[in-house]
Amino acid sequence: MVERRIDVMKFMELKSLVMVAALGSAGLLFLSGCATDPNKLGVTNPRQPGPAAGRVVGGAVGGVVGNTAGFVAGVGEGAAAVTGEVFNTRTHVVRQWQYVTTSDGRTVRVPVDIVVDEYGVPLKSAPAPKAQEKHESLSGKSKEK
Repeated sequence: MVERRIDVMKFMELKSLVMVAALGSAGLLFLSGCATDPNKLGVTNPRQPGPAAGRVVGGAVGGVVGNTAGFVAGVGEGAAAVTGEVFNTRTHVVRQWQYVTTSDGRTVRVPVDIVVDEYGVPLKSAPAPKAQEKHESLSGKSKEK
C-alpha cells in the first residue's frame, strides 16, 4: 500500500510540474513580443537595437539559406535533365510511299519507313555495306599472266 501511495504522489507531482512548465512557456511566449507583421507595433520596439539586429540577421540568414537551397535544387534538376537527354528515346517512324516499277512492268507502291526524332528530323543510319566485287580465282588463265 505504501508503494502505491508513493507512485500516486509522484504522478501528481509530475502532473503539476507539466502544468507549471506549460503555463510558464505560454507566458514567456506572450511577453516576448513575437509579431508576425513587422509593421504592427508589438511589445518590442522595432527601432531598438535588439529587434533591428534580429531582423537584419534573420533576413541575411534567410537569404543565404534560401539561395543555397535554390542552388542545390537547381543543380539537381539540371543534372537530371542532362542525364535524361542522354537516354532520349522519343523517336517515331514516318512512313512514305514510293512507286516502283517491277521487272515485268507493273507499278507497285512500296512503303519506306524513316525514323525521326522528336522534332521530325530524320535520324541518320549507318551506311549499308557496299557489295563486294567478285574476283576471279587464281586458277587457269589468271595464273599464266
